[in-house]
Amino acid sequence: MVMFTLDGCGHCKQLREGLDTLEIPYINIDISTNNKLGDTLEETFKCTSYPMVLLKEPTQITWLPETELLTSTTIRTYNNIYELIDEIFNTFNK
Repeated sequence: MVMFTLDGCGHCKQLREGLDTLEIPYINIDISTNNKLGDTLEETFKCTSYPMVLLKEPTQITWLPETELLTSTTIRTYNNIYELIDEIFNTFNK
């Protein structure tokens, strides 16, 4: 699982802390120092908010705080960080 976060983002910090508490492994990529990657993510996922989470195993899912894309089984939006943590936890514990 890869998380794309911003330095100083409170929601990003909450997500990292929640996943650490649940011992769910992740790779964190701070895009604050990589504007090109941030621009690519925002264009691809039609989203300018963070954190964005991409999971490839056991199933492919992308979680976004908001998007102009149609949601589906592989593109999901979340309302708050606690909901996102719960969804990630449930995905890992199926």
